[in-house]
Amino acid sequence: MSARGERVLAAITGRVRLRSSARGVAERWSLVLAFVGAFVFFAVARPSTFLTWDNTRAILDDSSALCVLAAGVTVVLVIGEFDLSVGFVAGLAAAAGVSVMAFHGWSVGAAVAIALAAGAMAGVASGIAVAYVRIPSFIATLAVGSIAAAIELAITKTAIFEGLSPSYLEIATTRVWTVPLRVIIAAAVVLALLVLLRTTVFGRHAAAVGDNPAAARLTGVPVGRVRVIAFMLAGLAAAIAAVLVTSSASQYYPNLGTGYLLPAYAAAFLGLSLGGGLRFNIVGSYIGVLLLAMVTTGLTMMNQPSWVAALVQGVVLLVAVASVSVRRRGAVGR
Repeated sequence: MSARGERVLAAITGRVRLRSSARGVAERWSLVLAFVGAFVFFAVARPSTFLTWDNTRAILDDSSALCVLAAGVTVVLVIGEFDLSVGFVAGLAAAAGVSVMAFHGWSVGAAVAIALAAGAMAGVASGIAVAYVRIPSFIATLAVGSIAAAIELAITKTAIFEGLSPSYLEIATTRVWTVPLRVIIAAAVVLALLVLLRTTVFGRHAAAVGDNPAAARLTGVPVGRVRVIAFMLAGLAAAIAAVLVTSSASQYYPNLGTGYLLPAYAAAFLGLSLGGGLRFNIVGSYIGVLLLAMVTTGLTMMNQPSWVAALVQGVVLLVAVASVSVRRRGAVGR
């Protein structure tokens, strides 16, 4: 080959590598790029209201319950399963905790404990149905969710509980150095689950089960127990989210958690685009929640109707799942 031909070939190869490198960076950091892009857009569109600490604090506070719920959903997604009951479980936990406080005069600590116990039990029920009865997680969690909704209805009879203890409401009103307590609780839950998945034996087992349950079982991983624990953690997260929601609303209201299911999964699938491993991760889900909350707040500031936010969440979930499917097919092709 002539010297000129070699130079042409080298130039073409360089362009291909550069294009491939740019695509890899875009894929690896697409969530961060989307977050920065949305932030810049709303900052330019509404600088006087969007670029304030009060707005930042409001976004973090309003998204605290969803952050907790999305983190719990992510734990189940890591093991390769789905939990469609978390919204109903949140409603059950809220009804169980608030009712004993409103009707029977139980203390705030006891009410929170009852809510957490209800969420954990519902999660364990889903885990047993999936791990040992071998019911597909879609069906099992829908069934558990239906049962949870029925129990919630039996407890509340569609009533709205008000007049909660001032100590319970302080969960939503307390601030630590101007940071709302709900934000700190949500960050603590997210950090705890992150450490659990990244640094513990359970986290390694959960990743192994998500990659290949049969191979994990052959290597001695207690697959059934890992699945039950993952669903239990999702139930606990739903219960914590319920406490955060009811303390902020100063009341219990029917179907409290059903509106959180779609944005929780949208955030979790958005988190897949953080990093190059195509793995569900707690940090990605947390950033995904903040992105959705920022977009919702920005649209509200731009006087867009409420249905636009729901439309954006649905589109985001569809695009996130589609992009993951394309990347996975590309990875297999390579």
